[in-house]
Amino acid sequence: MEIPYFAALKAKLDHLGVRQRLLAENIANATTPGFTPRDAAPADFDAIVRGASGGARTGVTLVRTQANHLAARTAPEAWQIRDAPDSETTIDGNQVVLEDETLKAGQVQIEFDTAIGLYQKGLQILRTAARAPPR
Repeated sequence: MEIPYFAALKAKLDHLGVRQRLLAENIANATTPGFTPRDAAPADFDAIVRGASGGARTGVTLVRTQANHLAARTAPEAWQIRDAPDSETTIDGNQVVLEDETLKAGQVQIEFDTAIGLYQKGLQILRTAARAPPR
């Protein structure tokens, strides 16, 4: 059984990995004529909650902890890759602004560090809970 806390962190880390790859591609193509940068759109929390309450799309899943609970469903990816043109366009049509991409990459690094820290704390809590009580 997958623990929802770790599933959420895994989804966040997957999103950050894709976003980091896209930002690296954007930076690598900073001199490519006509290149439009791309980014991974974050999850829309309102849409996820609406989906969980009977809407068209869900990102929140149920976990069966007792036999009479509803069966759990797997969540679809709550983010998508989209074009993300920056504020400037060069004469050759390139829309990558290196300063903006560098700031985004720094933000991704901070979010990675936070998610990894939360993951380690979650493991620490599980280890504490799994230990035998002192006698």
